Amino acid sequence: MSRLRPASCLVLALAACNGAADPGETQATEDATTHGTSTNATTGPTSDGTGDDTPTTGVTTDSAGEALRPNWHEDIAPLVAMHCRTCHTEGGIAPFGMETYEQTAPWAPAMAQGVELGLMPPWHAQETEECAPPLGFKHDARLSAEQQALFTAWAANKAPEGDPKLAAPIPTPPSQALGSPSVTTKMGSELTITGGSKTLDFFHCISIDPGNTETVYIDGLQVIAGNPEVVHHVLIYVDQTAASKDWTGGVSKDCGGGAGVNAPVQLIGGWVPGSLPIEPPADVGTALPAGSRLIMNVHYHAAATTQKDSGTGLAIRWKPSQPGWTSIFELVGAPGSGTSLDSPFLIPANAEDHVEEYVWPVSYQGQQIPDSVEVRVWATLNHMHKVGVDMRVWVEDRDTGVNTCLLHTPVWDYNWQRSYAFDAPVEGLFRVKGGDKIHVKCRYNNSTTNPGVNEMLQEVGLDAPFDVKLGEGTLDEMCVNGLGVAIKGGI
Repeated sequence: MSRLRPASCLVLALAACNGAADPGETQATEDATTHGTSTNATTGPTSDGTGDDTPTTGVTTDSAGEALRPNWHEDIAPLVAMHCRTCHTEGGIAPFGMETYEQTAPWAPAMAQGVELGLMPPWHAQETEECAPPLGFKHDARLSAEQQALFTAWAANKAPEGDPKLAAPIPTPPSQALGSPSVTTKMGSELTITGGSKTLDFFHCISIDPGNTETVYIDGLQVIAGNPEVVHHVLIYVDQTAASKDWTGGVSKDCGGGAGVNAPVQLIGGWVPGSLPIEPPADVGTALPAGSRLIMNVHYHAAATTQKDSGTGLAIRWKPSQPGWTSIFELVGAPGSGTSLDSPFLIPANAEDHVEEYVWPVSYQGQQIPDSVEVRVWATLNHMHKVGVDMRVWVEDRDTGVNTCLLHTPVWDYNWQRSYAFDAPVEGLFRVKGGDKIHVKCRYNNSTTNPGVNEMLQEVGLDAPFDVKLGEGTLDEMCVNGLGVAIKGGI
């Protein structure tokens, strides 16, 4: 995914739209064909090509004369608004909108099947026999069994519309816009991303002047993608000494995996398409020194045609007073901190169950963290590429040896990535101590039984798996967990 030097850090967005896909990589898992349905260009998807699945518009009633349930206005529309519409809006990252009955009803069979299979809404953090996270996650997109049954029954009854006069209140979904930004700024020059060539991945660094004349503390951050067709992922760094201020046009091309400067930097966040704004818990923030700059390492994934980007930028919200907790990020795995238990990193061609595992004793810049310093985990994310199938991260207590699982994504899907923020105030978050061990374990299937491998081979015009090494591009692999932590008072 991202280009990273071993000493660099990676973190994707700290919250994503109920599992947002990159439209440049897939037509979205929501595509009806993926869900075992067929799509008619005129009438929309049908369940199996047999029978009449035409939606039932208007008010239909049961034998007692009551509006048929479940129906759109009373039952389905509120669920769609809360669990689907962050992505499924006109101009959004999903391939179709769900803002009206007319838009949504033709997709009822595909929606029901996706819900039944656990594909929609996409949410890959699971409670398993191996993992019981210490807290729930914010913006949990999963549907209850009762809600899933509503979608199934709605599709089975030809998606009745119901009576708009009886419409249930529509909840407001999480906003993808950062509230009350202090400044919004964008790149200073245009970039051209060449399409149709053998080069699939480009990594350019963009320097942003936030304009703060005094030290401030960031508590909200949002990436604005200028060209969603090619902006694949973004890493965001504080350039503490403004070493990037002299870049021509504010851009350093082919800057590699880090910030592109040989100077003090601090990773503060990242972004994937469809992400919600990065907002840590209350009283948690990141220092932005006066006169410093922000650097975006932008991973552009080439499209079929040459594209241009001149609008990528940041919305930033800050406060003038220092919060009680300082937010930093740490990468554990490959590339990142930790020792490999399976060195060197290599996934042989046709290996169906290959494991890479890393262990990292918790520390800060190579130094032991004193027990007097509180460190709490507020967000976590897993990241592999297309050969990955299962990933788990847990903490081994240095004193008791007890393991606490933070995140398990047992059915990995490269096309749907997100981070997971724990749903608790900072004082109630899981605490790690210096010397605790973070374990990261990744499983890979490098055979043609893995759909991700087939997708990868098709992209480069090959017909057989090849040995996959640790690397920066989409055709390489990673095994890395990003941890967002809050340190009381800072270190």
